[in-house]
Amino acid sequence: MGTKTKLEILVLLLLTSGRDPGIVPRNSHPPEPEDIGESSNLSDWPGGQHGSAGLPLTKDVLVNGVLVKVKYCHTCMLYRPPRCSHCSICNNCIERFDHHCPWVGQCIGKRNYRFFLMFVSSATVLCIYVFTFCWVNIGKTMDTHECTFGRAILKSPISAILMLYTFVAVWFVGGLTSFHLYLISTNQVRFLSSRCSNS
Repeated sequence: MGTKTKLEILVLLLLTSGRDPGIVPRNSHPPEPEDIGESSNLSDWPGGQHGSAGLPLTKDVLVNGVLVKVKYCHTCMLYRPPRCSHCSICNNCIERFDHHCPWVGQCIGKRNYRFFLMFVSSATVLCIYVFTFCWVNIGKTMDTHECTFGRAILKSPISAILMLYTFVAVWFVGGLTSFHLYLISTNQVRFLSSRCSNS
């Protein structure tokens, strides 16, 4: 583990931030009311009112034999597919939207979730690796110079700084990795889940 691992993590970061997360293309105009079909729920509008195009807030669609309620997005002028949400930061509807990650500057969705998970997992492993070997280096410095822990830190300040940095960083990336592994193991990740819920 070394330069190659750091390069792999950088590549995963670039893939996560540079890849399309699953943006659903916008419509240039709203769908025609007659295109909606009879399964629309006209009563879902507040006060029974319709929008300027007379479109209902939700409509029912059949997905793999299951009736699913899909929502209309006023910004993108379309009915969002199941498990799709509108990101207020990117201002796009994202398929299987998980969250908008400020650290990578990108939404995490259908097309980049696996790269995001590999990125945070690799960063966690790298933090543990660097912390461990800096600790070993401090221990060897103590043995070589027969000094206390404080003096060993003074003799090897870079190791101490890296230990402090990776100790703090591992709580963030490690916590994120653990949380997403928990979501996957309990089948709560939207693109792995078989449920057709719409957020």
